[in-house]
Amino acid sequence: MIRYELAMPDYNQLFQLYENDGWNEFLKLPKETLYRAMEQSWIVVSAYDGECLVGTGRIISDGVINAYLCGLIVDPDYRSRGIGKEMVRKLAAECSKDRLHLQLLAEEEKAGYYEKLGFEVFTLGLKYKVSV
Repeated sequence: MIRYELAMPDYNQLFQLYENDGWNEFLKLPKETLYRAMEQSWIVVSAYDGECLVGTGRIISDGVINAYLCGLIVDPDYRSRGIGKEMVRKLAAECSKDRLHLQLLAEEEKAGYYEKLGFEVFTLGLKYKVSV
């Protein structure tokens, strides 16, 4: 049975989860830096199978108007079990309590997943391109 906590995971387990999913190939962050980013979140949800971290997600927010879902990760061996859906539900519920406008940026091919969870496409996201 999967257990959910609105709490920070252990930084070693967090790093391993990012490694397992391949996210750190893109981010290239050491454990301490990745953990610091999580610590600065408005709220974090962690999913466990026993004592093993199998998923996490977080909200960054100004705490007044806007909230952004980011870093939603489920270990590849635990996908398609509703873990991501439950983490989104818990994070959305926390945002609703404070009447925050919950938004996210997603890769185009993943938009359908989030639409099934109650999100809708409403704008175009852009990323600042640093000149070399």
